Amino acid sequence: MTTQELFDLTADDIVTRIQTSVGLTKFAHRRAKFEGWLKVELIDILVRSGQNALPEIERIDVSFDTVGIELKTVNTNIRYPNVINTTRPITKNINGVNEDIENLRGTNFIDKFVVFIVFPITHDNLNWQVHLGHITNGLENYLYRQFNFGDNIPGVIYYGQVV
Repeated sequence: MTTQELFDLTADDIVTRIQTSVGLTKFAHRRAKFEGWLKVELIDILVRSGQNALPEIERIDVSFDTVGIELKTVNTNIRYPNVINTTRPITKNINGVNEDIENLRGTNFIDKFVVFIVFPITHDNLNWQVHLGHITNGLENYLYRQFNFGDNIPGVIYYGQVV
């Protein structure tokens, strides 16, 4: 499976579910992570598309066939309207994504991906681009899609293929 195939299979549905979830808007407003929600929703989308997706095989968040996917939600401390101002350990979050990339490298899956949602942020934010570079160095390629939670809180979902 390619990054584009996984993106095409799941991104629209994940973004739609995020945009229509009042509960996730509350999480985004408080800069609270929601990785467990993402895992459940991704498995639901994959199973509905005919995949035998399962959680926690080889300690990887989601897998099916020869595909292993690690998930993360990354909360930033960048100020946005409708989001409480607070500090968040962005460097620790970036390190967590990179640790997931390393964990995937040590597995027997053939196709390895990291999927992470960053919020509140826009892809072109210059501060974010510096952090993103620390992640994408460990990826063969990546795709992204910008979206908004409710209350116009910006977010980006990234799909990266691990080499």
